[in-house]
Amino acid sequence: MTAAAIGAALLLAGVAVFQAALALGVPWGQMAYGGRVETTEGVLPDRYRAMGASAVFILPFAAWMILARADVVDEWFWSDGFVRTAAWVVAGYMVLNTVMNATARTSAERWGMGSATAITALLSFVVAAG
Repeated sequence: MTAAAIGAALLLAGVAVFQAALALGVPWGQMAYGGRVETTEGVLPDRYRAMGASAVFILPFAAWMILARADVVDEWFWSDGFVRTAAWVVAGYMVLNTVMNATARTSAERWGMGSATAITALLSFVVAAG
């Protein structure tokens, strides 16, 4: 379970870095939001960049909950029940994210991000169920 938690956390951190890059204006917009958002030379509009910025805070929290569920890190002030529930929420969210990536218009998102989220979903499920 420890290896699964660390793997999931690393993948979540990678997605957080990707979202941070999008928020900062890196022209990778075609690899996000299903490739359906109108970009300016690959840069997402401000509204979507703000969503990427919020993910920079949410994804590390998700990684922390997965690591806490596997007893890799301390739960801090979160209860065991909260951590268990959060781990299941992360696993479920990653399954939903994988489904959304699978329907993306661009192959980069469909195969690149889709593979990353599918593996993260699987690893998160292992941890949540552990």
